[in-house]
Amino acid sequence: MQDREICVLLGGLDLHVEATQSAMVRAGIVKECANCAINGEGTCCGVRTGYKYGSVLLLINLLLGRTLPPAAPADTHLCHFLTKQGCALRARHVICVNFVCLRLRAFLPYNLLCNLQDIAGGEIYTLFVLEECIKKKIGVATLIRAQKQWDEKM
Repeated sequence: MQDREICVLLGGLDLHVEATQSAMVRAGIVKECANCAINGEGTCCGVRTGYKYGSVLLLINLLLGRTLPPAAPADTHLCHFLTKQGCALRARHVICVNFVCLRLRAFLPYNLLCNLQDIAGGEIYTLFVLEECIKKKIGVATLIRAQKQWDEKM
C-alpha cells in the first residue's frame, strides 16, 4: 500500500467497479439474477467459477479491504466466494464481470447491454493493468510459489 502506482490503480479500479455495479442495478440485472437464483433456475456462480481466482486477484481483493471466506465453501456446488449477500469479492474475474446469460440477453435491450459492457470494459481494463503492475513488482517466481501453496490448500 506504500506504492503510489498501485494505490492509484486500486482507486481507479474501485471507481470502475462502483460504476459497473451501479449500471447493473439500474439495468435490472442484479434483480433478475437474484430472481433466477432464488426461483431454482440456478446461478452462474457455479463451483468452477471460484477456481478462476489466482493469487494476484485475491491479493487485489485484500488490498481493497475484502476479507476472503474460510477455506471450506458454504455450498460445494457454488462458487467459493458466493455469499447470501452476493459476491464476497470486490475485484472479480473477467468472466464474472462480463458474462451475460441467455436469460439476460433476452431481458436486456441491445443498446442497454452495449452500454453496460462499455462501462464494464473500464473495470476489466483497469483490473488487467493493475494485475500486470503487481506481477512486475512482486516478480513471477514469487507469484508461482504463492499459487502452488494456494493450490495445495484447496
